[in-house]
Amino acid sequence: MTWYALMDNQLVHIAISREVLESLISHGYVHAVDFRCLNANAKKTVWQLFLTALKKSPIDAVSF
Repeated sequence: MTWYALMDNQLVHIAISREVLESLISHGYVHAVDFRCLNANAKKTVWQLFLTALKKSPIDAVSF
């Protein structure tokens, strides 16, 4: 059983714009371990956002 199955009653399901998520990622406010993607399209978008953030700030790559 996964951590999110165990904590399902504590999860909040939201929608957020790509631009806002990109800003949160680039400022280090959100990390990949903080959430899970609900579908393949979201996962692809999130991967792209994290890769872009890493390319822009390779010194801070360890924090991702």
